[in-house]
Amino acid sequence: MPRNMIDRLPLPPRQKQALRQARISEKMLADAIVQRDQMSMEEKAVLIDRIAEIQPQLIGSIVVLFRMGIPEARLEMLVDLLLMLTLALDQGGITLPAADEDLVEQCYERVTRRMTQETDSRVLPMERQRVSQNYIEQHPEQWLLSYVFHLINPLTQSSEEDRVVTLLVTTALNYVEIVTELLHPRWERKQAH
Repeated sequence: MPRNMIDRLPLPPRQKQALRQARISEKMLADAIVQRDQMSMEEKAVLIDRIAEIQPQLIGSIVVLFRMGIPEARLEMLVDLLLMLTLALDQGGITLPAADEDLVEQCYERVTRRMTQETDSRVLPMERQRVSQNYIEQHPEQWLLSYVFHLINPLTQSSEEDRVVTLLVTTALNYVEIVTELLHPRWERKQAH
């Protein structure tokens, strides 16, 4: 989205600033979704093998969920998300270092802590909303975060088993957190200060 369009959006200034800093653009995501949806199963299998080489921790999380009994059909959403992310990064000429186990764990802890805060009935609804809004407005990969929120929203409305929904939502948000940390090292700590 061009800078002058961002300036006209009815958003807080810090959210506009975050949109300007995003390395994964709205166009990159849209083009990657179209490209992924046009791929044959064989092409997707080749790309999945490549992802397993360059980001084994991310593919590993899907394997772990499968071993935990999450149906393969439900894991397709996560596979599609990784395919789309990889295609978007390729379009932007962006090469990420491999996420190590420590980073994956740190990001997972942040995601689960945030999810716990947002669902804690002891926290006033207004405070929960403020924390969520601050996170969203300052997030450096606004387009990616928005896409993933759109992707997981139907899950949060489903009548599927809570455990399955929680694991899928947590993993999808963890991918956002990991990719964001790799694109913008220590952004979470910068935001806190």
